[in-house]
Amino acid sequence: MSLDLGLVKSEGSSTFGPMERRYQVFISSTFTDLVDERREVMQAILEMDCLPAGMELFPAGNEDQWTLIKGVIEQSDYYLVIIGGRYGSTTEEGISFTEMEYDYAVSIGIPVMGFVHAAPDEIPVGKTDKNDAAAQKLAAFQAKVQTRMTKDWKNAEDLGSKVTRGLIHLIKNNPRPGWVRGDQAMTPETRTEIAELRAQIAQLEKREIEEQVHTANQINTTFAHGEDQIELEVSHVNRMFGTEEEETGTIILTWDEIFKTIGPVMLDEAPESTMRLALNGRLFKEIQEDDRWGQRWQGSFARISDEAWGWVMVQLRALGLIASGTKKRGVSDKAVYWKLTPAGDGYLVGLTAIPATKSN
Repeated sequence: MSLDLGLVKSEGSSTFGPMERRYQVFISSTFTDLVDERREVMQAILEMDCLPAGMELFPAGNEDQWTLIKGVIEQSDYYLVIIGGRYGSTTEEGISFTEMEYDYAVSIGIPVMGFVHAAPDEIPVGKTDKNDAAAQKLAAFQAKVQTRMTKDWKNAEDLGSKVTRGLIHLIKNNPRPGWVRGDQAMTPETRTEIAELRAQIAQLEKREIEEQVHTANQINTTFAHGEDQIELEVSHVNRMFGTEEEETGTIILTWDEIFKTIGPVMLDEAPESTMRLALNGRLFKEIQEDDRWGQRWQGSFARISDEAWGWVMVQLRALGLIASGTKKRGVSDKAVYWKLTPAGDGYLVGLTAIPATKSN
């Protein structure tokens, strides 16, 4: 059974501190003959801001009762047993449930305290066992309990006050975890540990960001780049007197030459068509300077093949020089936009920026 009071089990000791701890106290006894006494005990426990647990709080159901009882005892910080004039109902083995509870609490190390009636001969006949066998078992159980800390009681009111004093003594001398509010569950030690962990996480995140920035500023040199060359398939189109003549061939450029040509148009993102036009212009210049090509008429131009253009774009992306554009545009704009990456921007500056001249 769990008590849904917004509390969590503390892992600290029960020494009094800034956290308000509440202790769960299991009350064990026979029931029908000690109704008033149990009520007084529960009231005393509540007035101490502790949490009483006992058979009154067990839900009705088909769940195995002993399994449920053991679970509640395990969650409890302290165990109190009240002995009156009855041994109580027994199991098939002839042991009362009260004695089973007591033995189980002792076996798992729960601090226990017994409260034994001071004058058993004065207990009304209706609240005592009617056969010698049960009376003998009660006497044996009482003797077992009295080997540990016990207090005598005379009536319900007396029992309530004895429980208050006894429980204070038990808490003082037997520190237990207790329960604390969920928002107060962390001890100063835990807070310090969490702060240290957060600092370590922050350092790791900073290191990761620095590594990412360093990586982002470096091109991937595992791919062809720089002065490595690529042979591009190109068409040269001559327009003359309303007609077009086309010849095809190849032009060899280095990757630096290609990037120096199309990189500057991407300083503020650019549609792919603009990038392609820029490269076509560079290719046409190569054609004009190459005697292998035919006559260049006014109005002629160069055009890179779709396949060669695809190679160029894949390579520039693989090198980490370009990335897809991210600016928002109108829905009618269907163009594909590209931009320089931080690595691409730095690489372009290195290729094209003019160094300062040395002064005397």
